[in-house]
Amino acid sequence: MLTATQITEQPVADGRSRAVDATTLAYVQVDRAGLIQDWNPAAERLFGWSRAEVLGRPLADTIVPAALRSAHNAGFARRLAIGDRPDMSRRFELPAVHRDGSELTVSMTLDAIGAEGFCAFISDQTEWHQARQELQRSNTLISAILQHTSAVISAKDLDGRYLFVNGEYERVFQVSAADMVGRGEEDVMPAAIAAGSRAHDVEVADTATARTVLERLPFGDDIREYVVTRVPLTDPDGSVYAVCTIAIDDTERRRTEAALAAGEERFRNTVNNAPGMVYQFRLEPDGTSGFSFVSEGCWDIYGVGPETVAATGTVIVNFIAEEDRASYLASVQRSAQTLEPWEWRGTIVRRDGQRRQIYGVSRPHREPGGATVWDGMLVDRTRELLARRDLEDLSHRLAALSFTADSDEPTPELVGLIDPAHHERLAELWATARAGEPADAEFAVTSPGCGQLWVRLRPRTDGLVDGACFQLAGRS
Repeated sequence: MLTATQITEQPVADGRSRAVDATTLAYVQVDRAGLIQDWNPAAERLFGWSRAEVLGRPLADTIVPAALRSAHNAGFARRLAIGDRPDMSRRFELPAVHRDGSELTVSMTLDAIGAEGFCAFISDQTEWHQARQELQRSNTLISAILQHTSAVISAKDLDGRYLFVNGEYERVFQVSAADMVGRGEEDVMPAAIAAGSRAHDVEVADTATARTVLERLPFGDDIREYVVTRVPLTDPDGSVYAVCTIAIDDTERRRTEAALAAGEERFRNTVNNAPGMVYQFRLEPDGTSGFSFVSEGCWDIYGVGPETVAATGTVIVNFIAEEDRASYLASVQRSAQTLEPWEWRGTIVRRDGQRRQIYGVSRPHREPGGATVWDGMLVDRTRELLARRDLEDLSHRLAALSFTADSDEPTPELVGLIDPAHHERLAELWATARAGEPADAEFAVTSPGCGQLWVRLRPRTDGLVDGACFQLAGRS
């Protein structure tokens, strides 16, 4: 028959057992030998062992990682030696192991229960521990970026007081981060610039929208240009509590771009104002060709703009006079094969019907891909040739003697005018002209006291020689 005390204790024990089974915390009880005496359903879920499998099994062999079992057993022995103390119950975090071998991080509260041993409530902290580690890694990464980036980064509250400045801010403004907390931009910048920056901060905070602007900051005699992005910082409810500023020094890039643009403008002005047409012509390995650059001088030569000439390489060929087209194509092919300088003289016919005498010269080079590229110039020599022709006509009209000959020896008329002492020299002059080179010289005339005679010889393309003689007044 049960006593009153037994009747009272039984419902209490049953209620405690139900509570242990119902809790989401793993409950483990071990005796003083370290053998498991109780194991609730939450412990089964946490560690993967059923209650029937672990009862009587050493706790160290069940949930303690193999590498830590010796340390666990030594600590357990110390606890037994110390005995029960009021401050013994405490919460601590430690590694554990699942039945499948996966590692866990658990939080445990251990209590002594007298002669029966110890009990512990255990919670799984693995995900929280991993999240904390990930947060620490993220914080370390963010800190490294903030402190080592070349961008000037800061954060200010809604009153314009600094909450944070990074290492680059310290370097640029020669301040310390600790000193800047609680201060404003007016403490490091001119008042006008600080006021402008403050206005941008207020706009970003009021609109809760990021904004990027170009700002100029004076540093001694220099003015630096920064691309500044301001980003609102918000609480979980969306309210703005601060503004983060990221400023990147864009001075050198902008100066470089301006210098490049100015250099390109000077180059184009020089090229477009040069006489003739400056160009770059490409002949691809597959035979296609075209101009990659044509100066404005093509208007003077062809009467059309650069875009027309550069459209295709065949446009130029169509301008060449029919009688000179074959020589042009042959000269290009020869230069492409030998990489010798290209030189050509010929006639083009403009769209308005005008015929122009053109002289072209360029130097070729071969690109790694096999394309042949010529950089050169075309010059309109029409006026020059017409002026030379007019000069030749005038010379013949003014000459004391003019002639055209195809002989290898000076003409008798010319020989008769020259002092015999100079006939050998005259023969040398004639040979020069017959060899294709212009020749000029001054000779004494046959009759003593009749002065000097200037002899001018010009070879022609048909093999003939044009000659003229001029009396030099006042020369004897």
